[in-house]
Amino acid sequence: MHHIRSQVQQIAKPAHQADMKQILPILFICLIFRAHAQNLVVNGGFERQIPKSEAGWWQTPPTPCKFSSNANIFNTSAQGWRTFDLQTPDLLVWDSIKGCPDFPKPRRGNRMAGLILFHPAEDGQYNFDYHEFIQGTLARPMEKGKTYRVSFWVYSNDSLGAQHLNAVYGRTTNIRPTFCGNFGFFFSDGKIQTGENFMQSQLDFPVKPHINHTEIINTHGQWLKITMRFKADQNYKQFLFGNFSFDGGTPIDMTPDERMQLDLKNRDLAFWQKTKRIAYYLFDDFAVVEDVENNIEQSLLKDKNYLMPSAMLFESGKAALKAESESTIAALAEVLIKNPELKIEIGGHTDHVGDDRSNQLLSEARANALYQSLILKKVPENQLTWKGYGETQPIGSNDTETGRQKNRRVECKRLN
Repeated sequence: MHHIRSQVQQIAKPAHQADMKQILPILFICLIFRAHAQNLVVNGGFERQIPKSEAGWWQTPPTPCKFSSNANIFNTSAQGWRTFDLQTPDLLVWDSIKGCPDFPKPRRGNRMAGLILFHPAEDGQYNFDYHEFIQGTLARPMEKGKTYRVSFWVYSNDSLGAQHLNAVYGRTTNIRPTFCGNFGFFFSDGKIQTGENFMQSQLDFPVKPHINHTEIINTHGQWLKITMRFKADQNYKQFLFGNFSFDGGTPIDMTPDERMQLDLKNRDLAFWQKTKRIAYYLFDDFAVVEDVENNIEQSLLKDKNYLMPSAMLFESGKAALKAESESTIAALAEVLIKNPELKIEIGGHTDHVGDDRSNQLLSEARANALYQSLILKKVPENQLTWKGYGETQPIGSNDTETGRQKNRRVECKRLN
């Protein structure tokens, strides 16, 4: 979009060493695995404070038990997150000793975010609906074509909206707390321009979310997890979260007649006389995680091939499966059991470092290890075969580390 500025950032990726060349430290191998399975959202629970050295002298840390008074609090205190300057989403801090009278304990840790998702122009002081948005950062870009599980935890109750508006406008009796739908994610390559009046821009150049939870959410004073799936059509690095829809088209817990009557009434009243509707929610633990099972299934059904780097499954130079590979192998087993017509060959492959005989034996041992693990997970034997190919079928150049990394792999090839 013209008002979402693209700022491409390069990420350095660690290179794997050759299987037979040297043994990598255990910690480094664990980090390689985590790159495949981790939550991609930087600081998904808002716990990490931006260091003063990075935020600058204008940093405004949040005050425990207080709603935020300006965007600077969010932009200078929540690492990996930002918002628009004309909005005031709350970065809420729980007092772990005294508690907080106006809001509940975060789902985890001591921090959470608070957002207005419904506050129509008819009730407010602007010519546009007032919604609040926050942009999160991904630790590494999504991979085009892969499917991800996008999730967050949300909390609501009957008093949060009134408490929030009372803090903004002072005590008033004309508040109608509501619950709404339209919780959307818009993915992008770059950061937002914080100076943009985003809701005004929505009137002329509306941004539509890639995924959207349309149903009304009322968690009745409990934390609730919402999960959606998204297949990346680009290598996205950021996401903007909020209600991208106009309030006239946003479902709320009022009948159409009630909504229309209140809209008409408010249009003829001064601002301080209006009944102000607000849907206000608390959020914690945003996550974007690769949907491994779905990606495995799609790869086998459509591409007839699923490829796993050896570092995901094995220690360097060894054929014993790592404990961390359990979830990926379990996902592969589920896909095979779910699709009994699928028959695959498990092929072990190495790079050309080391002698031919050692590479052949290593590839055979690794293919057999994965085969035995799948059998233990109740995958029928007639769906599986295995074979070691050593260094004979490279898919990258063995003259470069990048190419050798590609060649060190276990390949599940569909046979039918």
